[in-house]
Amino acid sequence: MRSSTFAFFILGLAGTIQTAFSQIGAVRQVDSAQQRRELEETATTLGEGETVPELFEGEASDVGPQSVVKFNTRKTYFELSSDTQYFHTDNMFLADGGKVGTDVLVNMVQAALAPGAYSLGDGQFTPRLGYRHEWYNYGLANSKTIDVFDFNTGDFRKAKLGDFDFNAQTLFTDGRWRYGNWIIGAGLDYQRLLDSDNYDQFYTEFVPRWEVRRIIPLRDAGAIVVAYEGDYRFTDSDLPPVGKDSGLSDRTDHSLVLNYTHVLCEQAIVQPYYRFQYTHFTGGQDRNDYLNTIGIALFCPLTRHLSLRAFVSYDIMRTSSNFAQDYNRLDAGGGLGLAIRF
Repeated sequence: MRSSTFAFFILGLAGTIQTAFSQIGAVRQVDSAQQRRELEETATTLGEGETVPELFEGEASDVGPQSVVKFNTRKTYFELSSDTQYFHTDNMFLADGGKVGTDVLVNMVQAALAPGAYSLGDGQFTPRLGYRHEWYNYGLANSKTIDVFDFNTGDFRKAKLGDFDFNAQTLFTDGRWRYGNWIIGAGLDYQRLLDSDNYDQFYTEFVPRWEVRRIIPLRDAGAIVVAYEGDYRFTDSDLPPVGKDSGLSDRTDHSLVLNYTHVLCEQAIVQPYYRFQYTHFTGGQDRNDYLNTIGIALFCPLTRHLSLRAFVSYDIMRTSSNFAQDYNRLDAGGGLGLAIRF
């Protein structure tokens, strides 16, 4: 789909300017924000309270036990967290041409039952059950308007970027089993997307997910993590112009993730990363998406509970569909995270 026709398919989350195309864009923005938070979790909890296994026989007696980072190992049962990300994106609508750049503010609060690790077989099992709420706000620093098509009136009209604000509500449960430097995990998410005016729901998905991770400790205060992540998304929406969409956007994602975490000092951790994601649509669309993401993040733990981060990421997406667009997107900004465990 070329940029000359893209405006017809833009999703106006503040009213009835909604389409099946842009709901995928909204979900991808939610996924990106969550992946940044997970990168920080990986950087700051890698090896959580454990000593890195020896790289060769007798290493501990030679140089002493090696740890990636020092952590508090006190037993906890609950986790409360909040996170704010503020960044600039050069492609708000994930368009091939006619990009719209803007500032984005993402706020998140999360509460979870997270009782820490339990012994299971020869490894440690860590379960979670919780709820996450996110607010996505666009164009706070500018008054830019764009042309959108209103399916109620049948006409184009001007819309502010703030008209595209939305909320995401997620119920989640998951568990990870760690054996040495291997991590195997699985979970379930139920996610709703709602507009920010009346909190009308426009999209839901039920997502079983799974993962396998391999941690490769290095001798220079760092580690490499190689991971496979998979999921299947059962979707539902009620959006014009196609009417009731029950399962049309059903799809499965398969991702290869590679990141390198290096501790520069006690207050600075740097993490370059790469993600390749293949998406196959199974609900009637003849569509396969290929998303490459490269980026780098700097994490600065201020206290045990509070941390700052800065990040830059670049997305390259290619699709086989005639009703979606290839796109490139650059995001750059920072964030502040707070996590309390008790």
